[in-house]
Amino acid sequence: MKAVVLAAGKGEGLFPFTQKEQKESITVLGKSVISYVLEGIKRAGVREAVIVVNENGKQVQEGINVDLSLEFVEQKRPGITGAVKDGMERVGEDFLLTFGDIIADPEFYVSLMNVYAMGARAVFSLVPVYEGMQTYGLAKIVGDRLEVVKEGSTLALAGAYILPYGDFDDLLEYFSRVSPMAKYFIWSGNWIDIGFPEDLINAVEMLLKSAKTIVSNNATVSKTALIGKGIIIEDGAVVEDYAVIKGPAYIGRDAYVGSYSLVRDYSSIEEKAVVGAYCEVAHSLIEPHAEIGSKSYVTYSVIGKGARLGASVITSNYPAVIVRGKVNKLGALISSGENIPHGTVLPSNFKK
Repeated sequence: MKAVVLAAGKGEGLFPFTQKEQKESITVLGKSVISYVLEGIKRAGVREAVIVVNENGKQVQEGINVDLSLEFVEQKRPGITGAVKDGMERVGEDFLLTFGDIIADPEFYVSLMNVYAMGARAVFSLVPVYEGMQTYGLAKIVGDRLEVVKEGSTLALAGAYILPYGDFDDLLEYFSRVSPMAKYFIWSGNWIDIGFPEDLINAVEMLLKSAKTIVSNNATVSKTALIGKGIIIEDGAVVEDYAVIKGPAYIGRDAYVGSYSLVRDYSSIEEKAVVGAYCEVAHSLIEPHAEIGSKSYVTYSVIGKGARLGASVITSNYPAVIVRGKVNKLGALISSGENIPHGTVLPSNFKK
């Protein structure tokens, strides 16, 4: 079976960040978001995929490091329905449809295929949700059948499906049409739909929750640095004197953590990112090549690729306006390549 992977959305919930960086190419613990999807469908037995992209397709393509046969198709028709039809016409048979912005256990996709192998004509994945209900497509179970609904359910369509090739003008209408002959499963494992800043912060926490400490032999960690539990330090990373990596935390390839800095509580410092001396970073995602100036405090924030925070920049995280988060805290969302001057105090929910 072939897969159609959607990676052409505007990512409006992450504006202005996604006006520079395609959502599916954002890096989380050393992998692009779409790579988690591709690894999952590969585990489920898929060997060929059509990825529907927009004008930022090169960003998506450059972030992929998964051994699959991939075809990239630029979206021509409008909307999600158009994207699905653009991809579907390249596969021409029953196909696995998945959104490219889902971070889930690979077994999520294995479960989808296992249900299909039981003789289903179509398969829907569902996941319980309790916040931001208006941001999900919903479904409910009536008897032994599935109904696609707009409200009145805590089961969300989980973004991966097996569908028959068909003719339709609206994807949700097509879902409703095939649902009577479909099977479904309810997934209770790790799963996050990346739609808002808090989803990225929560994804880092989800992925690090079960992490065990692994320090590469090719990393340089000062003898005076303190390394806690649940820490991953990749090749070429440098942790300077008296730094504390309390964790759980991820220090990416060739990343740098300066002297006396504290990196703690589900933070991810991605490849070649720099955290200067005397900084504190908590509950944050620091994208590749970003730089955090010395004596800065960064919490519940996402700092984009190549962005630069000057020295002594402070992020505030409360009170926050969040859509899906479990914690009422949200710091800054700094887009790729942006600069924040020295000594700036950023209010909560700051976006640039």
